[in-house]
Amino acid sequence: LVARGYMEFDPASREYCPSVRVSFLGDWALRVPGHREAIQDALRRLSDATGETVLLGRQSGMFMQYLSVIESQFALRLTLAPGTLRPMHRSAIGIMLLSRLDDDHVGRLLRRYNAEFGDTGVPAKIAQTLRAVDTARRQGYYESESLSTPGSGVIAALLATPLRGQTLGIGVGGPIARLHQRRAQLRAAVLEAARSC
Repeated sequence: LVARGYMEFDPASREYCPSVRVSFLGDWALRVPGHREAIQDALRRLSDATGETVLLGRQSGMFMQYLSVIESQFALRLTLAPGTLRPMHRSAIGIMLLSRLDDDHVGRLLRRYNAEFGDTGVPAKIAQTLRAVDTARRQGYYESESLSTPGSGVIAALLATPLRGQTLGIGVGGPIARLHQRRAQLRAAVLEAARSC
């Protein structure tokens, strides 16, 4: 269950608890009557407004995991499955999630990733990733180009949740040319969706 993202293990307390991903099984845990809209509502609204693939992700150790994916209405689109893991430094949502951490913590996480997965995956370029993280902090959003999928990009922002103070990343993805053409509209839509939850 931990590997699939449905449970989280806290090594300090040695306890397991359900992850944010469990809430999407019934969409009940993030809905508070009389308050802001639920995350799934915001994802659907963002999908309707942009027509692009909408992504929701969380940090899972050294990786970013997609919790929810709503596919684009366009024939040419970014396609991912919920549960997919990406190295934090290889996704726009991962860069946004790293932007919450100080540079020392980011550096340690990336060095650990390189030590464990650098031979089998794409090694993290620490200085380059730290520059991307700094850009994400300053802008409040991050836009990737061909970071994980050649020819595709994602515009991402952070989203706070009421579950144990966890922060998620929300984004829209698609072909780079289409994202560039609609950059201002898509960026505004992502930031508004993040604020609305």
